[in-house]
Amino acid sequence: MINLGPGSIAAYPRINAAGQVAFSMVSGGRAAGFFFDGADIKEIGAPGGGNVYVAGLNDAGQVAGTALNTHGLENAFVWSAGGGMVGIHGAGNGRSHGLAISKRGVVTGAFSNDPDGPARPFRWSAASGMEDLGLARGLPWPSTGRVLNDAGLIAGVATIDDEQTHAIAWTRAGGTVAIDTLGSVESEVVAVGANGEVSGNRLASYEDGGDRPFLWTRAAGMVDLGTGRGSSAWVNAMSPGLHIAGGIGYPDGRQRAMSWTRHGGMRELGTLGGRTSVARGVNGKGQVVGFAENGAGAMRAFVWRAGSGMLDLNGAMRNAPPGLVLEHAMAVNDSGAIVASSNAGLVLLRPDGGYGGGPVRGHLLGPVMAAASVRPGEQLQAKIGFVDDDHTGTRSISWSWGDGSGQAGKLREAGGAGTASASHAYASPGSFEIIVRVVDRDGRGTTVSHRVDVTDSADNKPGGESASRLALPGLGRTR
Repeated sequence: MINLGPGSIAAYPRINAAGQVAFSMVSGGRAAGFFFDGADIKEIGAPGGGNVYVAGLNDAGQVAGTALNTHGLENAFVWSAGGGMVGIHGAGNGRSHGLAISKRGVVTGAFSNDPDGPARPFRWSAASGMEDLGLARGLPWPSTGRVLNDAGLIAGVATIDDEQTHAIAWTRAGGTVAIDTLGSVESEVVAVGANGEVSGNRLASYEDGGDRPFLWTRAAGMVDLGTGRGSSAWVNAMSPGLHIAGGIGYPDGRQRAMSWTRHGGMRELGTLGGRTSVARGVNGKGQVVGFAENGAGAMRAFVWRAGSGMLDLNGAMRNAPPGLVLEHAMAVNDSGAIVASSNAGLVLLRPDGGYGGGPVRGHLLGPVMAAASVRPGEQLQAKIGFVDDDHTGTRSISWSWGDGSGQAGKLREAGGAGTASASHAYASPGSFEIIVRVVDRDGRGTTVSHRVDVTDSADNKPGGESASRLALPGLGRTR
């Protein structure tokens, strides 16, 4: 395991074939972008120190997304460790959003030359610059490119009345066209296959009661994939080879993780003993990842594969830090490396044996064990556990309490595992983020955080988990 970053997750993380990860985290009221190159974590700087939202990552280590500039306007960008951040925008003081990047460095998204004008889809590359893809014939509404492949197909949506969306696709030869051939009242795209297939979700009618997944090809048009035994179903991800992952919903509120392939059709993947599971990512080897409730109703990260079924990743961890709980597996590459949220922040899980990533260095930290709330003047007791394969050298730990105060501490370690503890009293009410940083003998630091509310009416229950909850829309359902 590798600790990637503390805080709340601002956008779903991305992982490429090399095991590099791009992600955005919210800390201190700001969303910051980061890139893990296989050994070290680098922050993706933003113009004027604004928010950065990562949306895409390719195998060359190029990151696409959206950053706020010094005027507070959104600008699409492409970033690399060698080239830094390059802005992608139209003329004037307009807005742009970067939403996906191909292996060849082509970016798609939406832009407007007028800050208050309608959005239009774009295609950008370093060689050709920004290209306005135009509006779909018959759909004269604001449009956005959302996903693309290396063969030149871009898929996105046209937005009607700021609410309803209809699926569109663009190619150099055919321009921008509507691809909803089933008469849906709404449709949206999620992913593009290597040969130009588009997957997404559609609402057949307002009385229908829920989403239905579709697969579109130029030859067959839009094909409804059904809802299995449920009343609704949806796509969350698709591999280039057309393995679809998502969920199935039931009228009583139950949800089940879903897998669909051309040969196997739609199948439910089960749960870990609870009512709900949802698949979030899938790789080309047939591994599906997501979250599922266990028998106690707690959310746990899983990996699933045909033949072996659903596995709780918490039970598969080797030498896990004390108190760590993996909550939601969000992305997986073809080597089986998984990005997951946990109560210690965002983490990367690497499979044992045969993985080409760099060495794991530094301490592996569990969550900050502390109460979620205290009263002013009351001592907050905090503790953290860690594991470390390097048993030699100087180590240090620092505690930052979020109110302008901090302190150095001592680590207690034996046999590659250890703990550290500290206490602090807050003088006045407020919400504070405790940041704990452990530095190894090479100067490599690992950071975790915990938020505490200081209030006169605090319900002072001891806290065992510093949850890294997702700041994402629709967590309990689909996206």
